[in-house]
Amino acid sequence: MMFFDSELFGKVPSPESIEDLLALVKSHAPNRRNVYFWRGQSDIQWPIHSAAYRRLKITNKEVTEQIMQSYEKSLLEHATHQGYRYDNNRELKDLELLAKLQHHGAATRLLDCSRNLLIGLWFACTSEQEKNGLLFGFHSNFVGGYENELEVRSYADVCNELEGYDHPFVWQPPVVSKRIASQSAQFLYSGVTNKPSGSVAISNNIDSYIAINITPSFKKLAFKELAETFDIRHLTLFPDLDGFGYVHSFRFGQFQHNRW
Repeated sequence: MMFFDSELFGKVPSPESIEDLLALVKSHAPNRRNVYFWRGQSDIQWPIHSAAYRRLKITNKEVTEQIMQSYEKSLLEHATHQGYRYDNNRELKDLELLAKLQHHGAATRLLDCSRNLLIGLWFACTSEQEKNGLLFGFHSNFVGGYENELEVRSYADVCNELEGYDHPFVWQPPVVSKRIASQSAQFLYSGVTNKPSGSVAISNNIDSYIAINITPSFKKLAFKELAETFDIRHLTLFPDLDGFGYVHSFRFGQFQHNRW
C-alpha cells in the first residue's frame, strides 16, 4: 500500500484499486463493527466544512457556534414563512426542514455523508480530476446518534446536546425522496470547531476515523468501474428531475451517460 503525506490529515493510505480500498477498510477496525459514515471530497486539501460554515465565512472572519445558530434559526424562520415546513401534508420538524432545505441547495450545518463506501468514493472522484481526492470515514463507535430514529426535538434542544462534545452526531433522514434512498444518505453535525481539519468535530482518537487519499489515476479507474460494474453514477445517485436535467444538459454529450 502506498501512502501520501497530506497537509491536513498526515500520512494517509493511497490505494490503487477498489480491491485495495476494500482490504484497507476491512483491516482498519478488525475488532469492532466495521461501520463508517463516508464523506467523499474531490480535493484532499479541502478541510471538512459544512456548507453553512463556508457561507458564513464569506461575511465573518470567524464563525462561532453562536453565529451558526443565529443563521440556522433565521433560515428556519424564513423557510417556514414561505410555506416549506409542510411536505405531503405533514409538518416537518426542525431538523427535517433543514434536511429538506439542504436537499434543494440551501447551506446548513448538516454534512452530507453516505453509509455506502462506494458512494462516498464516487463523490471523491466526480470532479477535480487532476487533484488528489479525500475519502473520509467517521467510525460509528465515535459518534452520537442511532439508526432509524425519529428526530422530534426542536432546533434549540438539538443544539443544546452539542455542548461539551468533541465528536459529531449522526442522523439518518427519513426516506422522503429517491435521492436520499439511492445515496444511502446520512447527515453528520456537530458544534462549530475551528481546527485545521475543518469545522466539523472529529474525535482525537486515531481509531475514530480513516482518511484515504484518492489519486488522479485511481479517480479515473474508480469512476469507470463504479459506473460499469456497480451502476453508481449520476443518473442513479440523483434519480429526480434535477439529476435528469443535469445529465441531459449542455455539459455532456448526447450518449455520454449510456452504459451500452
